[in-house]
Amino acid sequence: MRVKDIMDATPSLIRTSDTFEHLIKTLNEVKHHVVFVVDNEGNLVGVVTEADLIKVLIPKYLSFDKFLISAMNENYFEHKCIENRALPVTEIMTKTVLSVQADDTVIHAASLMVMNKVRTLPVMDDSKVVGTVHLINLMQHIMEVLQEAGIVKESSV
Repeated sequence: MRVKDIMDATPSLIRTSDTFEHLIKTLNEVKHHVVFVVDNEGNLVGVVTEADLIKVLIPKYLSFDKFLISAMNENYFEHKCIENRALPVTEIMTKTVLSVQADDTVIHAASLMVMNKVRTLPVMDDSKVVGTVHLINLMQHIMEVLQEAGIVKESSV
């Protein structure tokens, strides 16, 4: 089986010119809470997950001194949300993006996900994102394989 057979053909994309505020709105609307960042030509340049977004709101020094968390103002997080509303997506995104091609095998995609501890991969055609493959796509594929083999009966729920 190939990635193109199980992928979601409607990738969630944002532009490098977008901001934190637009990113929040987009992430709130997408089902897998990951968006891929493309440049003006539509080329993939990064990825943003919910975790990337939260990292922007947490001071870097907290990773060195956990005791400081208790000394922070209780509205710090909310203040940082407002303060960062115009922050460019390019300052939030992860620039190194693992990807698969539509003709790659499902096992190739599954292996990349497991080895790199990622839940979603962009599916590429050259440098353009044409879809996404999520862990849920793999789970659905596993269920279909087991149903076709007669091992699992189709649920009526």
